[in-house]
Amino acid sequence: MRALVPLAALAAFSCLTPSARAQTPAASPRELYESLNALRIDPAAVYTVHQLELPRPDVRLSFEEGTLAFLTPLQGHTTGAVFTGRGHALAVPRDPVEKQQLARFLGAPLLDQEFHSAYLRFDDNSAEELTQQLHGANLSAHEDTAFVAEWSAVLSRLNPPHSLRILEDWLADTAQPYFSAALDGVTVGAFSILVDPRRDEPVFFGQPHVTEGTAYYDVWASYRPIGMPPPAAAAFRAMGYAIDATIPLDHSIEGTTSIRVRAERAGERMLTLELSRELKAESAEVLSTAGGDAKTEPLVVFQNEGLSQRERIAQGKDYLVAILPRPSRRGEEFTLRLRYRGSVISDAGNGVLFVGARGSWYPRLGGMESFADYDLMLRWPRKLRLVATGAKLDEHEEGEMRSGHWRSELPIPVAGFNLGEYASASVSEASFGVDVYANHELEEALRSRLARSSGGLNSLPMGTNSLRLRPGTVLDMPAPVPSPADDLRQIAREVSSSIRFYETYSGAFPLHRLSVSQIPGTFGQGWPGLLYVSTLSFLPESAQARAGLSSADREHFSELVPFHEVAHQWWGNVVGWSSYRDQWIDEAIASYLSLLFADSQKTPDRTLRDWLERYRAQLVEKPAGEDMPPADTGPLALGSRLTSSKSPRGFEEVVYAKGAWVMHMLRMMLRQPAGANPDARFVTLLRALAEKYAYRGLSTEDLQREVEAVMTPAMDLEGVRSMEWFFEDYVRGVGIPHYRVEFTAKQVTNGYLVRGKLFQSGVPRGFIAPVPVFAAGNAGHPVLLGTVVTSGEVTSFRFLTTRVPHKLIIDPQRTLLCVVE
Repeated sequence: MRALVPLAALAAFSCLTPSARAQTPAASPRELYESLNALRIDPAAVYTVHQLELPRPDVRLSFEEGTLAFLTPLQGHTTGAVFTGRGHALAVPRDPVEKQQLARFLGAPLLDQEFHSAYLRFDDNSAEELTQQLHGANLSAHEDTAFVAEWSAVLSRLNPPHSLRILEDWLADTAQPYFSAALDGVTVGAFSILVDPRRDEPVFFGQPHVTEGTAYYDVWASYRPIGMPPPAAAAFRAMGYAIDATIPLDHSIEGTTSIRVRAERAGERMLTLELSRELKAESAEVLSTAGGDAKTEPLVVFQNEGLSQRERIAQGKDYLVAILPRPSRRGEEFTLRLRYRGSVISDAGNGVLFVGARGSWYPRLGGMESFADYDLMLRWPRKLRLVATGAKLDEHEEGEMRSGHWRSELPIPVAGFNLGEYASASVSEASFGVDVYANHELEEALRSRLARSSGGLNSLPMGTNSLRLRPGTVLDMPAPVPSPADDLRQIAREVSSSIRFYETYSGAFPLHRLSVSQIPGTFGQGWPGLLYVSTLSFLPESAQARAGLSSADREHFSELVPFHEVAHQWWGNVVGWSSYRDQWIDEAIASYLSLLFADSQKTPDRTLRDWLERYRAQLVEKPAGEDMPPADTGPLALGSRLTSSKSPRGFEEVVYAKGAWVMHMLRMMLRQPAGANPDARFVTLLRALAEKYAYRGLSTEDLQREVEAVMTPAMDLEGVRSMEWFFEDYVRGVGIPHYRVEFTAKQVTNGYLVRGKLFQSGVPRGFIAPVPVFAAGNAGHPVLLGTVVTSGEVTSFRFLTTRVPHKLIIDPQRTLLCVVE
């Protein structure tokens, strides 16, 4: 028997939600957890089985032949079973996206896998269903010491993650079934199946995979079966955070976070928070005023328990679970206070610091859809400068330390800070100001890259400037090492300009000040009022080239990255997303607005059309080592699942590029060229989104409704005032249409009759789109003949024109994401 990996545990632990079994255990939460971990095979419950079936929503497990045994009951409940032999797993999702993903990973649009062995954990009726079949077949238990010993060796590491999920059930008041299976597949290796109604998407299949030393978790399918009711609201909501943290001279962090929490559901005891693995929770307590009397009680805490280091890396998140002393009452408020310490700040060399756990340096309840008030009290070494989210209320020296106080101006989804030996520059406008911070030195990795590319003095030992040279010697002098702080005021002016540009589309800037700070690496991130921007964006183009960046990459870091993060001040930090399937909206709007801003700078060869052409090429060209082009890997609505072992950069390649194109197509369809402001409808759409969905999550369904509210008659391809065709094709669908045209032109009484066929490929047969067809005109100015609404692989058309067309051109104005052959 192969050693099984607790794959379902990863999925269950990453989506912990309150669930329950109607009982009140006498043991403490810690004792129950340890007892659940300690469960082993019940020697009196080992069976030789044939053709047992265990159906679950959209899933059927068959134990065709082999040995099955139950785990020892705990408090009268059997919570698991194991199997070795020959089994079969079958699942047939109805959702076309999930079928497409299964086909990508498994070669077929269904889960149809044989397995050697299975590890099952549950708190539903699985034990009863299996036992009933065993009794119906007149099967009796028998002893099998070798089987018991073989499984006992691995159960100690398989049990813990499931123990937390089952413990959650046992501590709450309302029962919800939970079922998990880790299976050892004959052809695909270890994989997992999870059915948990407390997840937003109860049915889950997937497996971990390592590609070139990087661990991924490939989600084959995750969805809510038809007919299964949606989950209730989150059990707890964070209303406000008070964070008091000290950063000593060694750059570690010691903090206390008090979270004001409101219970949204009754009968729950478990809260799950995100907290960096680098921080150790030292204590936790709850402060309540139940009955009018203030009361403080300690909390039992589980921090990343049950996850091995390898599994934590594959999962990518870190959790802290706190258990309330008693079940919650709906509407009650209390304060959760946690103390922690550790190290989340790293030194990239030459004194360049960076915060690694930018979203989990404090305990956080909820995701980017959860908005709350923040109050930060921070202390740090005096020689450093620190910037943080929120309005700065105070900063002063305290001996060798500095102390600062920040408070959020509006509800925000996350708080952060950055620090370093910064130089700074500021620009002030009438209603806002911009502050830019950067180190004088480069991080060591980047400095070394520049030195290697320069040669000459930069690669010589220290003290070279004192060497005596022969008369007439000519040195090939290397380019000087640039400093990120060389041109901060220019960056501040450009950021300020982008804010004014975005206000046209998104409304007034939501804050009074924006801080832009340097961070090592090749990425950017936009927290409320605080941008983390790659060092590369602070460097001149010549230095970027010496660092090995291509022309396209240089333009990306200089002209898009900082301004994409500025756009997130509206899109992501005011308007959030409802789930991982909706994150694409904020990224797409930020990406497209940054393209519009770059276009407004009138830089030759870097127009909106040029950027869109690059993005189209990126979507249709297959990356080296991957099995398909990004456009075919999955739809926008797949969100973070686009990144997998098969597409390591799937999210970035699809969401930023295709998302920008989706926004461009909407803008082009909404344009009214004859109006005073051609973009009036598009601006109306964005401003409605910014106002109606401020401080809450925006879903793809919400976006579709808002587009339908401003759509033009020409956009109503199906005649029912719906944009379903567009969202089905370009948001929930995969592929980019390829077009070619055949035509004839015949002179008639009043002009020329053009008859032709438009051929569509590369997309499903049901894909429809409005394809503009032009006739090549004089002096390179094509003339619009009309729009062909595609229907299947071939669509016939006919137009009447006054001049004979010698050539037809498909969408020369680039209003549609397509490939013209």
